[in-house]
Amino acid sequence: MAAPDRRAPHPVGAADRHPRRHGPHRTATGTGEGTAVTPPVPGAPPRRILLATDLSADCDRALDRAVSLARRWNATLHIVHALQSSDAAPAWWTLEGSPTDVDAEQVQLVEHGIRRDLPEPIEDLAIHIEVGNPSDVIAHTAVREDCGLIVVGASGPSFASFISRTITERLLRRSGCSLLIVKNRARSPYRRLVVGTDLTPESRHGLETAAAWFDKPDVTLIHALDIPYRSMFMTSGNGDAFEHMEQETLTRFLDSATLPAGARERIHTVLAYGYPETALGGYGRTHDTDLTVIGTLTRGPIFHLLAGSTAARIVQTVPTDILVVRNALGMAESGTGG
Repeated sequence: MAAPDRRAPHPVGAADRHPRRHGPHRTATGTGEGTAVTPPVPGAPPRRILLATDLSADCDRALDRAVSLARRWNATLHIVHALQSSDAAPAWWTLEGSPTDVDAEQVQLVEHGIRRDLPEPIEDLAIHIEVGNPSDVIAHTAVREDCGLIVVGASGPSFASFISRTITERLLRRSGCSLLIVKNRARSPYRRLVVGTDLTPESRHGLETAAAWFDKPDVTLIHALDIPYRSMFMTSGNGDAFEHMEQETLTRFLDSATLPAGARERIHTVLAYGYPETALGGYGRTHDTDLTVIGTLTRGPIFHLLAGSTAARIVQTVPTDILVVRNALGMAESGTGG
């Protein structure tokens, strides 16, 4: 199989509603005024959401959820679709013709498919159709459009889904943007949340984000403990004292979080034993939860290799939708560079 196209993505599409001298164009509808970007309010939901779609059935649920969130948060919805270049995928995986042959008719065909699949009209909508490696196109678009959240669909066991899963894993490792992986139908707003914590500042930021983004959710805060020789340790008379100590630590962690008024009363804590993906996945399967939240820090490539691997296992194991919250501000606190 030929190596993926490593060149910068080539934009294709109609003119932007706010013309720029540089950068890709987009097709857009809406009533936005001015070109200045308003800084987001700390803790507030994103003002711009990016949905990544390949127009397959795997992305339908993600589309419905992204539309629902954009409506609730009064956010601009950006939708990006990457046209694979001929040297990055087999011929049947691309539109007919080479990247240089992509014309307005082909762009209109893709845009028509996107608009046709919308569950309801969206007033503030921008559609981006670009040629390039999908994970690169998605990441570049998120940065260029200053999006606070990328929404992607979960995938099944088909070959096309394997490609989608690979793209998601690349975004988990490389993107500095928070990522929502949608597995289930968007029947209702997120109300019952599970937040995983390892007692780090970034996991606290994940808890604070979940409490701020969603309307009065019931939250279960889970701290997973992986203890070698646990059965021997817990039966040696140390078990009760150890659990009491860990519960106190978890309570102090929760008390240190900055939460909206009334949110603390809707959060209860759980100590679980095992790997994070096992604890979170088991809880999701036995409780009627909507969303699992994990917080990660935006760091360098080695950290992304390790943290991305853990996040990928959680994505594969947990049955609920999953929100991976990035904490770029934590870099200054930890002294870690990107």
